[in-house]
Amino acid sequence: MLKDGKFDQEFMVPSYMLDSYVQLTPVCLMAELQEVAASHCSVFKLSGIDLKPLNLFWVLSRMHVQIERIPLWHEKLTVRTWEKPHSYISQPRDFQVLDEQGNVIVRAASIWAIIDAKSKPQKLEDFDMDIRTPIDEDALTTKAFPRMPAAPKLENPTFKTVLHSDIDLNEHVNNTKYLQWVLDEWGHDFCMQHPIEEISIHFISQLWPGNQYYISQQQINEHEWKHTIYAQDDYREVCQMWMKVR
Repeated sequence: MLKDGKFDQEFMVPSYMLDSYVQLTPVCLMAELQEVAASHCSVFKLSGIDLKPLNLFWVLSRMHVQIERIPLWHEKLTVRTWEKPHSYISQPRDFQVLDEQGNVIVRAASIWAIIDAKSKPQKLEDFDMDIRTPIDEDALTTKAFPRMPAAPKLENPTFKTVLHSDIDLNEHVNNTKYLQWVLDEWGHDFCMQHPIEEISIHFISQLWPGNQYYISQQQINEHEWKHTIYAQDDYREVCQMWMKVR
């Protein structure tokens, strides 16, 4: 439902998105936010599916999520999203997840761009963005996207290979996979004992089928960690991630 520039979509948490605490996993939460963003864009024929025949697609460059309470199985939620005023090539978009009582339990901010098959950013003014209603309102309670030095490169890293199951409809690694890889690096016991309170992800470059990568992680303090994913071919930074746990 679209009203006054904000798009609402109802969502009931299914069993296949749960962890062993019967809670929505952080990866599935991130995926659901993006699914609602796609539904909003489809109203204006500007979703990734609409752009694909033109050899264009949306890419997520940054995502910042604050989790006040993680949703539970069969919980009925409303995911709300709106676009903020865009720049030459960057489209900010914010989110709220509301429970049945109307309480905001998740907040998020993101920045997107449209690129072509050669990863060239497109001018957003060419896509009739004026038919939409940008809202200059922040969902987050703090400043988004903290910048910090990368986690250090490792001298003898163990590389992993991008697999078929990592690839999305645009033939590169699905952005939710980077979070999944980092959580797997932490391990099951750590993840279950330290629920995530806040995540900030910077997507810097892309990985493709067969590419190799490794993850460097560094603890900042008792509750904060930073992670950097490096590509094997030229040791470039692919993704930087900061997380705060409870």
